[in-house]
Amino acid sequence: MFTEVIGDLLLTYRQRENISLSELAERTGISKAALSKIESRETKRPGFSQWKKIASALQIPDVDIITAYLDSTDRPASIQLLLKEAIELNYPPVVQRVAMRLLETPKMDTFIALDHLLQATNDAKDHSVLLALYEVIIDYARKRGIPFYLGKGLYERYMLERDDFSRFEETYRRGKELLHYTDMLQPIERITFFYRMGTHAYILGYYMESIEFCRKGILEDETDNKAKASALISIVNSYLRLGDLILAELYLKKYEDSEYADYRKNHLRALLHAKQERHEDAIRLYEQCLAEAGQDSRVTIVSDLLEVYLESGKEDLIKELIVSEDQFLPSDILAHPYRIKLAARYYKRKGVSQIAVGCVEDGFDSLLQSISYYQQLGASEKVAEGIGLFLKHHRLQGKNISFEDMEFIERLCHNKVVNE
Repeated sequence: MFTEVIGDLLLTYRQRENISLSELAERTGISKAALSKIESRETKRPGFSQWKKIASALQIPDVDIITAYLDSTDRPASIQLLLKEAIELNYPPVVQRVAMRLLETPKMDTFIALDHLLQATNDAKDHSVLLALYEVIIDYARKRGIPFYLGKGLYERYMLERDDFSRFEETYRRGKELLHYTDMLQPIERITFFYRMGTHAYILGYYMESIEFCRKGILEDETDNKAKASALISIVNSYLRLGDLILAELYLKKYEDSEYADYRKNHLRALLHAKQERHEDAIRLYEQCLAEAGQDSRVTIVSDLLEVYLESGKEDLIKELIVSEDQFLPSDILAHPYRIKLAARYYKRKGVSQIAVGCVEDGFDSLLQSISYYQQLGASEKVAEGIGLFLKHHRLQGKNISFEDMEFIERLCHNKVVNE
C-alpha cells in the first residue's frame, strides 16, 4: 500500500508539473534510476530525506508525505521523526494524528511515548500546536487512568488558555479538573496554579472560590514574593466584595507586611475605609493612590473613587473626574482579561454616576459600554446584571429605550459580540 501511494504521488505530481525524470534528478540530486524505481514501485520504502527533496521539487504538500509515511509504519523512530516534521509545519491536525500514532504503536512503551510528547512540546513554538499536543496527552492519559501525565497536561493547557478572554469562563471550568491531580505537580507548579486560579476566579466574580484558591497557594508558599502578594490582594478584594471587613483587614495587614506591597496597599485601605463609611479618609487615600499609580493602574482607583464621591454627594468632583478620563483609562483595554474587567467596572460606575448628576443619556451609553466589555469576558451574570441596571434606570428616569439600544440588547441576548 505504501509503495503504491508514494509511487502514485511521484507520478501524479511529476506529470502535473511536466517534469522529466532527468530534470527531476537534476533538481533533487537523486539519480534518475532511483527516481524511476520509486515511481515504478520497485523501491519499497524510499528514505524520508529523499522524499523531502522530491516533494520540494514537485511542490507536493508536506502533509501528504507525512500522512503517507505515517500510514505505513509503526516504528517508533520513524514516527518520532514524522512528529518533528509535523511540529515544524505548525499544522495542529497533523500533529495530533502523528502524536496519537506514537501512543498507539505496540513497539513503544506507553510512558516513554507520553514522555516523548511532553519533550516534543519544547520544540513547538506555535500556540495551537502546543495545545494540540497537550490535548492528545490529556485525552490519552484520562482514558487510561495515568494521573501524572493527565495532571501535567491539564496544568500546561490551563496556563496556555488562561489569557484567552473570549473563553475565560470555559477555561476556568476546564482548569478545575486539575484539582483532582494537583499532587502530581511540582510544588512550584501547584502554587502557581492555585494563585492563577485565584485571580481567575476573582476576575469572574467568584469571590469565595478566589479566596479558597489563593489560601491554598499561600499555605504552601513559604517565601515572600510578587505572586503571593498578588494573591493577598485578591483575598482582600474578595472579602471586601463579600462584606467581611474583619477578614479583609486581617489579610490587608499581611499584604502591607510584604516586601512586594506597593501603592495598592493604600488603595485597599481606602476601600476598607469606604466600606466603613469613613468617606473622607477613603477619598484622601484614593487621591494619593492616583498620584502614585501609572496610567494603566488608575482605572480601578477611579472606579472606587467615583462610588465614594457619589455616596458623599460630591457631584462637581464626579464631573471633574470623568472629564479627565484620558489620564486613567488603560492604553490598550483589550490586551488582557483583567483590563477588560476593570474597564467594564469603570463604565458601570461611570454610567450610574452620570445618571445621578443629570447626564442621563451619557450614563446610558456608559452602561451599554460596560455590558459590552463584560460580554467579551463571557461573564454572563454580569451581562444580565448590566442589562437589568440599564432597564432599571430607564424606568426610574421615565425614558423610552431607543431602537438602536433595543437592537444592541437583542444581539447580546443572542450571544453575538457587540463592538461599540
